[in-house]
Amino acid sequence: MKSVKVQFLVVDCPSLYNCIIDTTTIADLFAVSSAIHLKMKYYTKDGQVATVNGDIAAARRCFEAATKNLHTVVTPKKKKVEQ
Repeated sequence: MKSVKVQFLVVDCPSLYNCIIDTTTIADLFAVSSAIHLKMKYYTKDGQVATVNGDIAAARRCFEAATKNLHTVVTPKKKKVEQ
Protein backbone atom coordinates (compact mmCIF):
# COMPACT_ATOMS: atom_id res chain seq x y z
CA MET A 1 0.00 0.00 0.00
CA LYS A 2 1.26 3.45 -0.82
CA SER A 3 0.06 6.97 -0.29
CA VAL A 4 -0.34 9.32 -3.23
CA LYS A 5 -0.61 13.09 -2.95
CA VAL A 6 -3.22 14.42 -5.34
CA GLN A 7 -3.96 18.03 -6.20
CA PHE A 8 -7.67 18.57 -6.71
CA LEU A 9 -10.19 21.29 -7.42
CA VAL A 10 -13.58 21.72 -5.75
CA VAL A 11 -16.23 22.96 -8.18
CA ASP A 12 -19.75 24.06 -7.24
CA CYS A 13 -21.77 22.78 -10.19
CA PRO A 14 -24.32 20.05 -10.85
CA SER A 15 -22.69 16.84 -12.07
CA LEU A 16 -23.47 13.17 -12.52
CA TYR A 17 -20.35 12.40 -10.50
CA ASN A 18 -19.41 13.09 -6.87
CA CYS A 19 -15.74 12.92 -7.69
CA ILE A 20 -13.70 12.88 -10.88
CA ILE A 21 -10.33 11.14 -10.61
CA ASP A 22 -7.95 11.11 -13.56
CA THR A 23 -6.59 7.86 -14.93
CA THR A 24 -3.03 8.50 -13.78
CA THR A 25 -4.18 8.83 -10.16
CA ILE A 26 -6.25 5.66 -10.46
CA ALA A 27 -3.18 3.87 -11.86
CA ASP A 28 -0.93 5.27 -9.11
CA LEU A 29 -3.36 3.91 -6.49
CA PHE A 30 -3.62 0.52 -8.26
CA ALA A 31 -7.37 1.13 -8.25
CA VAL A 32 -9.94 -0.22 -10.69
CA SER A 33 -13.05 1.79 -11.50
CA SER A 34 -16.24 0.85 -13.30
CA ALA A 35 -18.52 3.66 -14.45
CA ILE A 36 -21.19 1.15 -15.47
CA HIS A 37 -21.29 -0.42 -12.01
CA LEU A 38 -20.62 2.86 -10.14
CA LYS A 39 -17.81 1.19 -8.19
CA MET A 40 -14.13 1.62 -7.52
CA LYS A 41 -11.90 -0.97 -5.86
CA TYR A 42 -8.55 -0.23 -4.28
CA TYR A 43 -6.10 -1.67 -1.75
CA THR A 44 -6.24 -0.52 1.87
CA LYS A 45 -3.21 -0.07 4.16
CA ASP A 46 -3.52 -3.65 5.43
CA GLY A 47 -3.63 -5.10 1.90
CA GLN A 48 -7.36 -5.79 1.81
CA VAL A 49 -9.51 -4.77 -1.16
CA ALA A 50 -12.00 -2.00 -0.39
CA THR A 51 -14.93 -0.99 -2.58
CA VAL A 52 -16.45 2.45 -3.02
CA ASN A 53 -20.07 2.14 -4.17
CA GLY A 54 -21.89 4.88 -6.05
CA ASP A 55 -25.52 5.82 -5.50
CA ILE A 56 -27.44 4.67 -8.60
CA ALA A 57 -30.66 6.44 -7.54
CA ALA A 58 -28.83 9.77 -7.13
CA ALA A 59 -27.04 9.26 -10.46
CA ARG A 60 -30.37 8.63 -12.21
CA ARG A 61 -31.98 11.71 -10.65
CA CYS A 62 -29.05 13.87 -11.70
CA PHE A 63 -29.04 12.42 -15.23
CA GLU A 64 -32.78 13.03 -15.61
CA ALA A 65 -32.42 16.60 -14.35
CA ALA A 66 -29.50 17.24 -16.71
CA THR A 67 -31.30 15.84 -19.77
CA LYS A 68 -34.73 17.26 -19.01
CA ASN A 69 -34.38 20.29 -21.29
CA LEU A 70 -32.02 19.03 -23.97
CA HIS A 71 -34.37 20.14 -26.74
CA THR A 72 -33.91 23.76 -25.63
CA VAL A 73 -30.60 25.53 -26.07
CA VAL A 74 -30.09 28.65 -24.02
CA THR A 75 -27.30 30.97 -25.05
CA PRO A 76 -26.21 33.86 -22.86
CA LYS A 77 -26.73 37.35 -24.24
CA LYS A 78 -23.55 39.19 -25.10
CA LYS A 79 -22.97 42.50 -23.41
CA LYS A 80 -22.42 45.48 -25.67
CA VAL A 81 -18.99 46.98 -25.31
CA GLU A 82 -19.01 50.77 -25.13
CA GLN A 83 -16.16 52.52 -26.89
